[in-house]
Amino acid sequence: MRDNSSNHMQIGVKAAKKAARLPGLGQFANGETFKGTVIITLFTFSLALLVLRLGSSAPGVHASLIALLAVLPPVIWGISIYDAYRVAIEQRKRDAKRFSVQIMTTLRGHDLSNNTFEEVTMTRNISRLGACLALSRSMHKDSPVSLEFEGREKVRGRVVWARQTGNAREYLVGMELLAPLNQVE
Repeated sequence: MRDNSSNHMQIGVKAAKKAARLPGLGQFANGETFKGTVIITLFTFSLALLVLRLGSSAPGVHASLIALLAVLPPVIWGISIYDAYRVAIEQRKRDAKRFSVQIMTTLRGHDLSNNTFEEVTMTRNISRLGACLALSRSMHKDSPVSLEFEGREKVRGRVVWARQTGNAREYLVGMELLAPLNQVE
């Protein structure tokens, strides 16, 4: 079985970069709108308090309060980045969980010789985000494909990897689906 940890990390880094731009954006990217709203609100409120306290010339403003208020926005920002990274990886792992099922699949694409083909084959395993198919030909990485799983609507995808199985006439080809499957049976 292939190790997808680097792929999961890339998804996490993408969400973390959004959170690095503005606290809460990573949460929105992960589909966590309530959490994103709370983080943006807390960050904005803590920043506003800091600006108000720094602008205040009141004699009762303690240095420790200003120090606390100065630390709060970066802490919220850091938590937002870490949370966006962690949640994105968890979601990707959950969505990428493979099921070893054989489903008749029609695949359309281009082979290594750049010839257009259509092949009816079986899946080796499938997830909401991808499938592994046994084919009679190999394909280039990143080649666009069209898949139709046993009477379902067509889905678009791309080749992520391809390798020979040891049988000279059989290749395993890993596909990433461009839109997640709603239901894996």
